[in-house]
Amino acid sequence: MRPDWTAGIAAPSTYPAYNLSADGTAVPVGRAILLDDGRVEMRLFPDLKSVSFDGARVVFLETDVKALWSLVPRASKDDIALVGERLVSVLRDRFVAMIGQPAFTEDYRKPLQRIVEDAYIQMWRDPKMQLIKRTVRDMFDQNDGERLAAALLPIALPKLRSAVFEMMLPSWQSMHDLVVDGKMDTRPLEQAAAQIMVDPEVQRLMVRHLFDIAEDDRAWRVGALMADAFLDAMTADPRLQPLVDKMLRDPRFARELRMLETELSAMSMEVFSRIVERSNGRPDTLAVRVIRYILLNRRRLVALVVPDGSPAALELTRYEPLVEIRS
Repeated sequence: MRPDWTAGIAAPSTYPAYNLSADGTAVPVGRAILLDDGRVEMRLFPDLKSVSFDGARVVFLETDVKALWSLVPRASKDDIALVGERLVSVLRDRFVAMIGQPAFTEDYRKPLQRIVEDAYIQMWRDPKMQLIKRTVRDMFDQNDGERLAAALLPIALPKLRSAVFEMMLPSWQSMHDLVVDGKMDTRPLEQAAAQIMVDPEVQRLMVRHLFDIAEDDRAWRVGALMADAFLDAMTADPRLQPLVDKMLRDPRFARELRMLETELSAMSMEVFSRIVERSNGRPDTLAVRVIRYILLNRRRLVALVVPDGSPAALELTRYEPLVEIRS
């Protein structure tokens, strides 16, 4: 059956199809066709005589970074995680050294801060964020959001009631500010909100609820979509590229940047080989195809045939595009 999120794609549409071997190598098997009756038709290459899809399902992925990561075998991901730990340490040391210099504070901090703040504002205007908001609300409702609210109410209500009562207490200054300037002293309400957030029982309930939400299959995709929207907004800012170029050419940062370049070069080659190569030591054809589309900034679809309910199927479906679940 066609995935729900392909509903807006015109049919018939055809995409390359692959079968995943035990070591994670993608083997081309034919084309997957989205039909207008809600089905996916598999057309195999003529030379494939003994390919069976009984008990299998078709997973469609967009050719983006998420798809590339989903294809990396578990052992390679563990190796990459170790490299990532070293990378984080290197980046932290180098960037802390750079932003601690007076040159960064004088020439780069404020412009960079404005770019980040504007990107955050622009991110919420992205159409994808509307889907994210509805999905988060649905995840909250499905994970006993009303029960959480009922548990928090006895803790929050007394504090809020006291704050509102304090705000309503008459005083000459408060009456003057309200009548003359239209201002109301909201400090009691702000203090009550702060007290609620630091309450140990509130924190315990919120953490438990966040863990329940994190078990939802859509949680990872929501986070990835938000990161995509933020990075899209930030990289679209015309101020970013000139600022980065200026910083990279700044002789005051030359020493730190040379050290960073040397360390990153070795790590990037190690990570790239883990992403692309499989156990046979050869580049995976599908991984190379996805990288090509990423570099060309072209979004395409690929189909993967995996046993239904298998670990591979469960892992890959985490990276399918987010779709709103309608009752």
